[in-house]
Amino acid sequence: MISRFLKISLFLILVTNSSCVYKKIVNGQLPNIDLVKSLEIDKDKKKTVINILGSPSFFGEYEDNSIYYAKIDSRQVAFLKPDVVNQNILQLKFDKNNTLKKIYLYNKKDGFKVAMSNLETKTTGKKIGFFEQLLGNLGVPGVGKGPIIGSGRADD
Repeated sequence: MISRFLKISLFLILVTNSSCVYKKIVNGQLPNIDLVKSLEIDKDKKKTVINILGSPSFFGEYEDNSIYYAKIDSRQVAFLKPDVVNQNILQLKFDKNNTLKKIYLYNKKDGFKVAMSNLETKTTGKKIGFFEQLLGNLGVPGVGKGPIIGSGRADD
């Protein structure tokens, strides 16, 4: 016969492990492959492409006349940081006349990690201390009862 302690231990292990199951997270959506194949390079305009494929995930910045569709599949255990399982980005590049020039498909292997800088941007202004923040509103008029400058009527 299984002891009571062992039954309780098994139950707690099962409950604990079931809460740590992987959660699948899907961000974004790629357009249908048949729709992408129907696009004609050097013919289709940006507006036409967007009408066919739908609204892009994001637009290119600065000199990049491109639209992007992105889909990222991740999995997460409990509260931990999600791990990227699969990542696909479709780039549609246009020329100055907004005519489709190239189509690229990037995956997770094409990506790279960007290191964050430890430098800070200094800002001007007054630094407020703890007690100044805590006591800053004491004595400020208007926090109490009624209006300070009158009722708003013309005869005040």
